[in-house]
Amino acid sequence: MITLVFLVCLASAPDSRRDRAIPIYEPISLMACNLQAPASLAQGRETHPDWLIQRWSCRSADTQLHSARS
Repeated sequence: MITLVFLVCLASAPDSRRDRAIPIYEPISLMACNLQAPASLAQGRETHPDWLIQRWSCRSADTQLHSARS
């Protein structure tokens, strides 16, 4: 499974960072996730205009497990 992981903050309070993750349940490659993520994040920005996306990445379940242990 692939997950879109991103860091957001309030536009009015840049120090209010929050990690967010959206699991992608359909079969998709990391490359496809990286190509589709900007459009998905832009849609999310429309519904949450006060939040700014500082960075994002697509990760596989294996990578998430590894980083959680580090």
